[in-house]
Amino acid sequence: MPKDVRRIKTERDIQTAFLDLLKTKKFRQITIADICQQSLTSRSTFYSHYLDKYDLLDKMVAHYSTMFTQKVRPHFQLIIDGNFDELMQSIWVLLDENQQAIHILFTVHEPEADLKVNFQQILHNGWKHYIEAQSLTQVTPIDLIADMAANLQMTLLEWVIQHGSKQLPNVISSFNALIQTIRPQIIKNNALESPSKKA
Repeated sequence: MPKDVRRIKTERDIQTAFLDLLKTKKFRQITIADICQQSLTSRSTFYSHYLDKYDLLDKMVAHYSTMFTQKVRPHFQLIIDGNFDELMQSIWVLLDENQQAIHILFTVHEPEADLKVNFQQILHNGWKHYIEAQSLTQVTPIDLIADMAANLQMTLLEWVIQHGSKQLPNVISSFNALIQTIRPQIIKNNALESPSKKA
C-alpha cells in the first residue's frame, strides 16, 4: 500500500534535519530532541515513524544501499567488459540526485549501519560472483582480486561524491587504465592451466 503523502513529507523532513545535524555533530552526539527541533516535529510524531535515531539511520542506510545495488547489479558485466564509462554514468545519476545525503552518511560508521561499508561490500560481491562464475583456476585468490577492484571503484565513487561530476570523463579514463591491471586476472588467458591440460 502506498505511503500517505503526509507521512512521506514528515519522514523527508526528519531525514533532512538529521542530515543537517550530521554536518556539525557526530551521530552519537545527536539526540531525538535535536532532530525534532531541527525538523519542527514533535517527539510523538518522530516515534510514530522511527523507534529511535538508530532506526532512522538504519532505514536511511538500507534505502541508499538498495538503490546502489539496483544500479550496480544489472550493469556489473559492463565493468568486466571494460565499459566502465557507461556504468559510471548510470551510477552518477544516483549519486547526483543524492550526493549530499550519501556524502554525509559516508561519515557515519555504526556496527549495524555503515553506508560506505555497504557500498564497498556490494562492489566486492559483484566482482566475486563474476569471478566464481567463470569456474577458472585463479593465479590470485578470488577475494584479493575482488578487494582490489572494489577498492579502486570506491576511490573513484568517493572522489565523485566529494568533487562532483565536472571532471568525471577524465577520472573515468584514468580509472579504466587502472582496472586493466585487474581484469587480466579473471580472464582465461591468465588462469592457471589445469593438470589435465598440462599432461
